[in-house]
Amino acid sequence: MKIRLIVPVFLLLALTCGLAAAQSVRNPKLSPQDLESATKLIRDMGGAGAELTYAARLDIIQKGSFDSLVVVYALPVSSGKDYYAIVSREDKKYPVTASKKGPVLNPGDKFLRVGLKHQEGSPSLFRIMGAFNDPARGEMQRNVDFQFNGTEFALVAKSEMPLPR
Repeated sequence: MKIRLIVPVFLLLALTCGLAAAQSVRNPKLSPQDLESATKLIRDMGGAGAELTYAARLDIIQKGSFDSLVVVYALPVSSGKDYYAIVSREDKKYPVTASKKGPVLNPGDKFLRVGLKHQEGSPSLFRIMGAFNDPARGEMQRNVDFQFNGTEFALVAKSEMPLPR
């Protein structure tokens, strides 16, 4: 009787685990050299008042290479902080902006996280997410998507969605 119950559960578990897609390449932790590079980068780009918010080595341009240092920094303004992003790759700096030389998120937004979606046959989508409060809709998440076109990170799309509670 117990075997009749255990065998199907075991088979279902084995089948489910076998179909799950695992991350194929592990993201290395940020090295002290990368942290130093990120700190120097934000001082050069944002000045003495810039605060390091996020830094990670990601495989934005070529999957599995982890040759791009992504840096998000904040500059204090009267209404809070404005967030700016830079991707450094092979001694080249690519500002990531939603407008000409502006912040990556709208003024007043709070930085949440960074996302990356690899696509076969086309450049990866690089997403920066921020939170903001809408009086009518409540706490919302703003997604700003970019794609590398060979010379810059071009803005692809912007979207908003309610933050999960």
